Amino acid sequence: MSSQTENGIIRIGLLSNPESGRNKRHFSSFRRLFQSYPDLLHEEVVTPDEIRHVLAGFADHRVNFLVINGGDGTIQAALNALMNDRAFSSMPRLAVLPAGTANMIAGDVGLGPYGTGTVEKLLASEESFYSGRHIAKRHLLRLTFPDGRMTMYGMFFGAGAIYFGTQMGRQTKQSVGRLGEWGAGLILAKFLVALASGSKKGLHPVPVGLSVDGSDRGTQEFLVLFVTSLERLFLGMKPFWSPEPGFLHYTGLTVPYRHLWRLLPTLLRGKQHPYAIKENGYDSQNPREIRLHLTSGFVLDGEVYDPPVHDQPIVLESGGEVSFVRLQS
Repeated sequence: MSSQTENGIIRIGLLSNPESGRNKRHFSSFRRLFQSYPDLLHEEVVTPDEIRHVLAGFADHRVNFLVINGGDGTIQAALNALMNDRAFSSMPRLAVLPAGTANMIAGDVGLGPYGTGTVEKLLASEESFYSGRHIAKRHLLRLTFPDGRMTMYGMFFGAGAIYFGTQMGRQTKQSVGRLGEWGAGLILAKFLVALASGSKKGLHPVPVGLSVDGSDRGTQEFLVLFVTSLERLFLGMKPFWSPEPGFLHYTGLTVPYRHLWRLLPTLLRGKQHPYAIKENGYDSQNPREIRLHLTSGFVLDGEVYDPPVHDQPIVLESGGEVSFVRLQS
C-alpha cells in the first residue's frame, strides 16, 4: 500500500507475529482486517530468520514505513535485522503495536492502543495521518561481544534481578505473565517485599565488573543493573535520575543498600534524592559507553541470553537514532 504525500511515496510494510502474547488470543481479527486491504504488504512471522527474510523483501519493495505488530522480542529481532543486514538504503520509520506481554517498548513509543482500530486509523487515511504525525526519536542500544556472536541491537538491557525475574515471568506466563505490564509490576512488588523483609529467596546478587565512560568501577555485587534508551518503563516508571544529558540511561542497585523505602517513591519517578548515592548502593548515569564483565545471563528486550564465555567485556553504546511514529491522541 502506498500514498502520495508532499514528501513523496509512502510505502507501508506490516510485520505480524501471531504468536506474540496478545496476538495469540486476538490475531484472527487482525488477519481479517489485513486481508481486506489487498494491496497491503503484510507478512506473518515468528522466528528471527523469518523476520530477516521478510524485511529483505520489504526492502526490495522500497518500504519506508514499517509497522510491527508484535511484542518486545519481535521488535528486537526486527531491529537486529534492520541494523545488521542493512537491506534498506535508509532506515524506515517505525511504528509498534503493543501485541506482546510486557510491551515495554510500545509503552514508550507505541503507535497507539492494541486493537484493530489503531491500524484502521492508520490505513484508512494515510495522507491525513502523515500530515499530523507525531515522531518520537530514540537511540538504540548496541551490544558487542568478545565471543564472536553477532552484534545485537535493542532498547532495554537488564541483569541481576531483571534476569531472574524474566525467567520467573516465563515460568508463570499462564498466570502472572498474562497480566502484561501489571504482571511485571507484580514480579517487581515481590522483589521489593523480599528486599524489605531481608529475605534471600529470589534475590541473587551477581558480581559485575563495570566500567562507565572509561572509568573502571571494579567488580561489585549488583541486585539490579539495567541500561535503556527508553524514556518510560512499565507502569510509567522512570527509574533513572541523573540530570546529565545523554541518550542512554544506566541504573544500578548494589549490596549493601540503605534507605530503600525512603528513596523508592522518588527514584521510580525519575527524581533525585540526596541519599541516592553510590555509598548507599544507588547509581544512575547517562553514559556514552558501558563495559560489563558478566558471569550470569542477561535480558535484552524480554529475551534471555547467556553471558559471554571469554573474560572480556560486553560493550553497550548507542547504535544510532531511529524514529517511531505515533498516532496523535
